[in-house]
Amino acid sequence: MVDERVKSVGGYLMRLGGGVLVILGILGAFTALSQGNLIGIIISVAFVVGGAFLFKRSSGTRRARESASVSRG
Repeated sequence: MVDERVKSVGGYLMRLGGGVLVILGILGAFTALSQGNLIGIIISVAFVVGGAFLFKRSSGTRRARESASVSRG
């Protein structure tokens, strides 16, 4: 039971971290575009991709657990 709670808290933290990274990446991309900074654009894209990856991992683990716990009859 404690293990399930830890996994759900970890999923929420991954979702929160992913959302923050995506928002920072989008804001950074607009800033870098307005200044014409290529390195800033590349870093912003990396933030958005990393945030999307965290989002996907946070929701995928829960779905895998739910499908594993469902009995097929």
